[in-house]
Amino acid sequence: MAVGLTFGQAAQASELVIGSGVVEFNSNLAANDRQFTFEYRFDPYREWDKGQISWGVAVVSHASGDVWAGAGLIAQRHFGDRWFAEASLMPGLYFENGPATALGHTIEFRSVLAVGYEITKTSSISLAIDHRSNGGLSEFNPGSNGLSLRFHHKF
Repeated sequence: MAVGLTFGQAAQASELVIGSGVVEFNSNLAANDRQFTFEYRFDPYREWDKGQISWGVAVVSHASGDVWAGAGLIAQRHFGDRWFAEASLMPGLYFENGPATALGHTIEFRSVLAVGYEITKTSSISLAIDHRSNGGLSEFNPGSNGLSLRFHHKF
């Protein structure tokens, strides 16, 4: 019972997520690039036995100078003692550093799927795939795909 109470307290914490990985632009105009992610997740507003839903904000930057920033929902589901899966959808603003990395619109939607492992009650790692697209707001909509290794810290 003490383990369940401890887990419940950790699940209610806000969280900082920092990641690094690669991004591929689907337009074939730009080479693959490095990407860096920073997310802040607020205390969950909805929780149940093995999962939670939170609001969060995120910034993704590329080594070439592109930046995307957005906010939206993050859902997390725990499996077993330490494993979890995560999905999020965030609309945001994208500012490219040149025509090669253009995604077609300033408004770009980012979706993420991740699987992670809790190292301690406050620290986790995850492997995430992300996709950014303007959702058809523009005729030009090449999108981008990323893969990142992320570190999570709960407060």
